[in-house]
Amino acid sequence: MKNTPLRLLALAAAAALALSACMPRAQSLAAREPEIQTIATPAPSPTPAPTPGQGLGGWTFERTPEQQKYGSAGLLAWPCVLYSLYLDEPEGGAVWSEEDIARSQQNLALAVDWITEQAAGYGARARLYYGSDDLVAHLRYSAPFAGGEAADEGQTFYADMDKLCARLDTAELAESYGTTNIGFLVFLPVAGCSFTMVHYLEDGSSFYYEYSCLYKDNVFFPAGTFEMPAVYAHEILHLFGAPDLYEGSGDLYVTPELIDYVTANWPDAIMYDTYNADGTPEYDSIPKSICPLTAFRLGLCAGFPGAEQFPEVTRDPPGTYRLDPETDAAPFAEIGGGTAAAPVPAA
Repeated sequence: MKNTPLRLLALAAAAALALSACMPRAQSLAAREPEIQTIATPAPSPTPAPTPGQGLGGWTFERTPEQQKYGSAGLLAWPCVLYSLYLDEPEGGAVWSEEDIARSQQNLALAVDWITEQAAGYGARARLYYGSDDLVAHLRYSAPFAGGEAADEGQTFYADMDKLCARLDTAELAESYGTTNIGFLVFLPVAGCSFTMVHYLEDGSSFYYEYSCLYKDNVFFPAGTFEMPAVYAHEILHLFGAPDLYEGSGDLYVTPELIDYVTANWPDAIMYDTYNADGTPEYDSIPKSICPLTAFRLGLCAGFPGAEQFPEVTRDPPGTYRLDPETDAAPFAEIGGGTAAAPVPAA
């Protein structure tokens, strides 16, 4: 079974559906103000020296056209902060223990190291900052979580997360890490199907903040089966433009023919499958790869084998997603091509 099978979220205002790489669309609703409590975490990633001018627009929080194209996380070749947000259910519900938080941060460390190594194979330097005390928060949410196989936590939750991400995206973080690019990892203490909310080309300044919802346990295994590092890596790559490459993908150009091509040429592609070959979970390593097609969509290389056969993959700028005008509720408009930064040539 795939890591994040496609799920559709019915929008209350219309019969149309909003799809992205395993993520339902949140609409603007009144949001609550959770109280944030920071906690101690395992050893952080190396803290970089501030470098004004890196990222999208330096430290200014004015959303430039390029920021509006790529969303808050930007491209993988740019430095980015990954902010970990652990949510507990109301009193009496599921909570994150310090031990479980430490284990999830170990998963995150393995996932980030793997992404960095994979990007280096394409001649790119991925700089993902995570795990320090200022990049982890633990709070109690005001409602229980749905979890389960649906990958749908409801529109009120999505509105809350969008508002909370905006609060956590501060000038102090930008100054400390030398970048305004930021993606959020929202950890939920129940079993579920992890998914990611991303920014579309058509969104402009709306739905700007990108975040992955990562469940403590994998719902497709026996109760208590902790989520795998490969799932963390899979969902983090969504933040930077990686499409799902399996049946049921919400990405417009992922056809059955393309899926067959991927499985024939890159059967270990992480955006196709996150499990071992025998279907079991893996915790000590990530025995997968960023295949050339995914690398192209991440902006790590200038092309991929099969590009002539599947030209729709190259239609939009790397690192971006596009809504389906026939099924999505948001207005559809043609977006100009081109990228903010030239793709890094393949090694």
